[in-house]
Amino acid sequence: MQAEQLGTILIVDDVVANVRIMFDLLNEHGFEVLIAEDGESALQITQMNSPDLILLDIMMPGINGFETCRRLKASEKTRDIPIIFMTALADMQDKVKGFELGAVDYVTKPFYSEEVLARVNTHLTLRNLQKTLQAQNEQLKSLNLEKDEFLGIAAHDLKNPLSSIQTLASMIANGIDNMPKAKQLDYLNLIQVSSERMFELIKVLLDVNAIESGQMQVKLSPLSLLDLVDQAVQSYHPRAAKKEISLHLQAMPNLQDRILAHEGTLRQILDNLISNAIKYSQTGTFVTVRLHTTEDNAIRCAIQDEGPGLSADDQARLFNKFTRLKPRPTAGESSTGLGLYIVKKLVETMQGKVWCESELGEGSTFIIEMPLYSPA
Repeated sequence: MQAEQLGTILIVDDVVANVRIMFDLLNEHGFEVLIAEDGESALQITQMNSPDLILLDIMMPGINGFETCRRLKASEKTRDIPIIFMTALADMQDKVKGFELGAVDYVTKPFYSEEVLARVNTHLTLRNLQKTLQAQNEQLKSLNLEKDEFLGIAAHDLKNPLSSIQTLASMIANGIDNMPKAKQLDYLNLIQVSSERMFELIKVLLDVNAIESGQMQVKLSPLSLLDLVDQAVQSYHPRAAKKEISLHLQAMPNLQDRILAHEGTLRQILDNLISNAIKYSQTGTFVTVRLHTTEDNAIRCAIQDEGPGLSADDQARLFNKFTRLKPRPTAGESSTGLGLYIVKKLVETMQGKVWCESELGEGSTFIIEMPLYSPA
């Protein structure tokens, strides 16, 4: 047996000589061994320790092996533990009864070491394979649920803008001869906005797929975080002004330090966090982006808003997939529930960290920390 295949075995027998033989044999071959003198003790031990396999004698005082097996198989916690009966009985009927109760095998007394080890190893290997299969099944169930949620969100979020495009295009086509040019331009502008929303959602879904399939590779190079943050802030001034939100950048004086990152990836991260701060802020509030170095050779970028803040429950789920938080966008903006999940994954690909500090009613601050670039 390989070391990773060894496990814990419970011996249940009231005969000290039998227990000693089995204990010495199994212990010598690297198994952890537990001992119970009767059925009641076996039931208690399995509830507390959950062994990987049970060697169970049939003839015992109190509840016998058959009843002990029946109770073990009736319990959800212990029903999957393989049970091998130890018996001196030659009656085939007793062996059949053991199998009917759920036992997987039996060994006869007197014991033969090679036979005991062969049967124990076989059923532990099968048990390990069963555990692996169960884990894989659970993972497949989780992935299937996630896929259904993924498709549901995609279908729901694509349906509305697509329906809008179809309606507006139909109105233009049916009324183009009599429709004023200004009205046509308004409708075309709405079509453009709807198509951009669809494109953005598709891009997000493709990003998630690339991240989870391991296809997203980023090549890191030295760059100035200050320059990228400044460009991102400047690009969001019109959107902030539209909601009458004051967007400001505050950077440590003479901040010229560089980080090792991928420019496009970092732009995507900054776009997501700054747009979120604007999206969830009320008219007349402030969004402030701060940059400074830390004592542990990193640059920290903090994006602070004056929005509704986040509860402890929302913060615990913040960077998960498909997270729909209690705060909603303040001007009807769209939200996929995937943006912050992507942000976290992208930051981590560049050896950075991202987290949120927030209190209900006090706004939120999203913080990115990237290690300083060292030519050495």
